Amino acid sequence: MKVLLEKHNAFKDWEMLERDLQSFIDGQLEDTSGNLNKEDMMKDLEDAFQGMQPPSQCKPKSDSSKSKASQAAASPEFLNLLKRLGLERYYPRKMGTEDFHIIHQTSVHDSQPSKDSELPFYFLQRLLTVDYRVRYLTCKEASKPGVVPTPNTSGEEHEPSDSFDDFLSDLDKGAPESASRESHVHPMDLQMAIFHCADDFMRQYLSSKLAFCQFALPLLVPNPGTSQIEFPLWSLSQIKKSWKGTVKLGEQTSISSHYNKLIYQAEMPIVSFLRIGSSPSSSKSQLLNALLSRKKHDTFFHRHCKGSTKDCFLMKGVVEISWYLPRGSDNDNFNGPVAFCNLHGDARDHKPQLQFLQEISAVNVVLVSELDQSNEKGRKILHDLWQSQRPLVCLFTEKESIAAGRSGQNIRIGIKNRNEAELVGELKKTIRDLVEGSSTLVSLNACLSTARQHGFLVDEDAEACVTAKETAIKLVNLLKKEKLSEIKSQLLPLQGKLWYLWCEKDTELTCLQEKGNKSIEHHRSQIELEKSAVRRKQLGKAFPLNQLMKTVLDFLQSQEYHQLWYQILALKKNNENNNLKTQLVKKLDALSDEINDSSIGLEHILREVGQIYEALESTYSKENWYVKLPEIAANLMLLGYPIELMDGDASYIPLQWIGAIFDRLTEKLGDKRVFVLSVLGIQSTGKSTLLNAMFGLQFNVSTGRCTRGAFMQLIKVDEKLQQDLSFDYLLVVDTEGLRAIEMANKQSLNHNSELATFVIGIGNMTLINIFGENPSEMQDILEIAVQAFLRMKQVNISPGCLFVHQNVGEITAKEQNMEGQRRLQEKLDEMTVTAAQQEFCDITCFSDVIRFDVNTHIHYFAHLWEGNPPMAPPNPTYSQNVQELKIRISDLWNALLNENFVFSFKNSVE
Repeated sequence: MKVLLEKHNAFKDWEMLERDLQSFIDGQLEDTSGNLNKEDMMKDLEDAFQGMQPPSQCKPKSDSSKSKASQAAASPEFLNLLKRLGLERYYPRKMGTEDFHIIHQTSVHDSQPSKDSELPFYFLQRLLTVDYRVRYLTCKEASKPGVVPTPNTSGEEHEPSDSFDDFLSDLDKGAPESASRESHVHPMDLQMAIFHCADDFMRQYLSSKLAFCQFALPLLVPNPGTSQIEFPLWSLSQIKKSWKGTVKLGEQTSISSHYNKLIYQAEMPIVSFLRIGSSPSSSKSQLLNALLSRKKHDTFFHRHCKGSTKDCFLMKGVVEISWYLPRGSDNDNFNGPVAFCNLHGDARDHKPQLQFLQEISAVNVVLVSELDQSNEKGRKILHDLWQSQRPLVCLFTEKESIAAGRSGQNIRIGIKNRNEAELVGELKKTIRDLVEGSSTLVSLNACLSTARQHGFLVDEDAEACVTAKETAIKLVNLLKKEKLSEIKSQLLPLQGKLWYLWCEKDTELTCLQEKGNKSIEHHRSQIELEKSAVRRKQLGKAFPLNQLMKTVLDFLQSQEYHQLWYQILALKKNNENNNLKTQLVKKLDALSDEINDSSIGLEHILREVGQIYEALESTYSKENWYVKLPEIAANLMLLGYPIELMDGDASYIPLQWIGAIFDRLTEKLGDKRVFVLSVLGIQSTGKSTLLNAMFGLQFNVSTGRCTRGAFMQLIKVDEKLQQDLSFDYLLVVDTEGLRAIEMANKQSLNHNSELATFVIGIGNMTLINIFGENPSEMQDILEIAVQAFLRMKQVNISPGCLFVHQNVGEITAKEQNMEGQRRLQEKLDEMTVTAAQQEFCDITCFSDVIRFDVNTHIHYFAHLWEGNPPMAPPNPTYSQNVQELKIRISDLWNALLNENFVFSFKNSVE
């Protein structure tokens, strides 16, 4: 009784008082006097929230005096380029992802920039959709390039006035100034200008997208003003690659698999390509492209690429890096992963970069002409390379053939007038033999010390980044103290059995029945008491906060570096767990829960925060520090991170937690209009990949059950476009796949039905994703979808849907599948009639439930990859299909506007 009186001494929550009194009468009120009291809990949270800042303050602020100094030091040529591109206000490093990651007119309608100042935004918008043709972006021209013929002003019939000799004379004379055109911006100048203006997080984003397009990435970057060389390892630290290498042990050969490995941590040989002097007849970038890709994808930009000009100046002295990754087949170019570095410009002019590459490389490849061999500076560089312990491959641009013979590991190859296939084959074999004989394996992470020794600027040495890394290491060390399979139960206890029990009790409330002598009301009251008891047990386990949660709450309020460092280190921990998983998976179902328990990510920690909030919310008033918990998730959403909407383990939505997040968003943004786009489909049909390509998101993608539950991400709509679209934000909902093999023994049919109904119900529009041309495998899911659409119609919610058939290579698939489309329409109508009879509705066809046109609401997508991974670039046709789908969504939305079903943050939860 004393506990009860102390708990309700303020008389603020009468409903809870009534429930607790009933518990007391029934003898079910727990004595919590031994646990922490309310004041201790609040003090614990208050200590964790000291120094909490809104996201606008979390972002590292650039020093205006340093910015002015950087601009003053920059060359006039560079400043003129920035002005031409409209980027001067972003230099140096002031552009963040929020400056371009919005729904803009260019992202809805396919168009081309008309002036140079539009190029950066178009470039970034195209890069979002991983369309590698962005590399060749230029402004559209009013007329065809070339010299405009002089008009005939005499009005007379045109007669040839020039003789044939005049036609062939004066060939050395340049075109008149009026006829010449201003050179367009070089594509690599555009890319590097954006790089110099981008902050650390945008650089990471750019590098991830460029790597997905199989483009080379900057490794050493001279500052355009001070010539200070930067080693931007931070920008490469989120890039993950998978490959299968071949390992020879005597006469036996085994395959070594690497899945989603952080490439900057992978040890491999580095092959550096250099040029001494000029080589007008040969391009080392083209040679590199031929070594990396059988289809000659332009990994490295070269002089013959579309849009190339002589005026590129931001690439001088830049060292780019790309990776060859084998797929474990007999026709791999190299047996293991190999990093290729390319120094742009004459090596004689870039001594620091040259010395750095000499130290880290396993093999050096040098292009040299006969004229430049006699140059003293060039000869010394060649001598140093020849004398070093690293193998040297010298490509002579003016020699057709050179007598066979090797000087140790130094090899000479003549490349003039050589057959390209023959030359590439010889070079490939030479490098492969040298690499296999070399023991020099380094990771980019290990190159940090070398970069510092050379005085290079390392982005990871920034104070905020160093502090964040130390905090993240501390956090991961806390996880390592626990047994892998016990991390969640020990450090995240609220989301285990107690949470599942609460979900089970909450579900019982929706299907109440009389139980024995108890009425429905009494049964309801008993279940509520049991739910309250579960929440109190959760609080008993949650407080005092363990060191992990204290660190995380402090950690998530700090600069964005912290969250990213944690992702990097947690991923490394998960990769270490893969060996455990490989062993455990052999025991199949008996240990599947242990495998699941040995993986922990940011979503699990935020899930724990949500459970703490819900337990406190059901026990105490909202006038306390804990109401700041959902503000953490709201801030992360505003920063562009996906937040878990549906718990993937419990298959349940924590409504109070999600509602509180949306309340915080409403407080920060106002009650904005939101359009919700959701996706539905069978497991591993490319749902997350589709959303990533459409909006430049970073939902996790992989084979198997990658997405668990549902995640949501918020994207702002450009102010100019808000009036046309009639909504201010797009909420993208990514969901787990239906028919997951892992869920086969866990009431999967019921789970699929609930998930499909939820996904369709929450979305203004649902993309129904189908792998291949035949929707038969989706038939039972479509039945669920039809029932869900029908129920939405009954409560005056009118969502839309589009069918997306992925991995259809035939360009005439739409025309060839007319019969299939007709049958799909018939099947949908048949399902609708059956569902309407069950719901007692007077509906006769699918179109009565939802506006659906079989001719315009079905889209066929090409294959995602242009070739075989891991070296295949994304298929530009896939990106084009994505663009067409976005346009169709916009058009369909405009047609549905009179249905008036745009809803606010709060409504979307309700």
